[in-house]
Amino acid sequence: MWPASIPLDDLAQRCAEQTQHFNRRQDSDPRFCFELLRRALAEGVADAFAWVCSIYENQVTHWVYRHPSFDRTGESAEYFANAALTQFYFALRGPKFEKVPTLGQVLAYLKACVHSAVAQYARDQVKAEWVTLDEQAAGPTPDLGRAVEASEVWAHICRLLTNERDQRLAQAVFVLELKPSEIVAAYPGLWRDQREVSVELYRIRRRLRQDAALRATLGVPAAEPDL
Repeated sequence: MWPASIPLDDLAQRCAEQTQHFNRRQDSDPRFCFELLRRALAEGVADAFAWVCSIYENQVTHWVYRHPSFDRTGESAEYFANAALTQFYFALRGPKFEKVPTLGQVLAYLKACVHSAVAQYARDQVKAEWVTLDEQAAGPTPDLGRAVEASEVWAHICRLLTNERDQRLAQAVFVLELKPSEIVAAYPGLWRDQREVSVELYRIRRRLRQDAALRATLGVPAAEPDL
């Protein structure tokens, strides 16, 4: 039976079963979950998106816990899971869903939304806490000090990489910790394939290694192959 002809509840059940197979590293059929996502996003079926949230909630929450900035946010994993799913919905609804023609690309974009939600919150939190501490003429706590330092490093990287495309790739790799295949899926239209991502990333790393201040901050010698 073609997924497009299956009633919604049955389709969701098939998707849940195939997701379990995939998580157990068993053979799985991605067509059912892709069709569920298509109905939820391309067609805007509310019940379909409710099923998507139910099926992928555990995976999204797992990604939240794995984010290196999550522990210092003070928020729950559910908070970021909801934020990521909301961002995911508005980013791919309607005709925009055509940008992600495979299930792997859809889920890679969802993972990117998770990382973006946590990273942005952490950056905003650091700025707010820094302002408050500055007004009180108090020094930062050790954890906040590391967070501020990381924020300053990122600002310096952006000054070195003046091209917005380069900044986006640097953020995807150094902040969101995405793999080349995930970057291609998360930013359709910017990079054709994994090889193009790798080539541009190599150029960016060489550019950053040439900066003595950045090397000194990160403790990276000039001959080090990677940051």
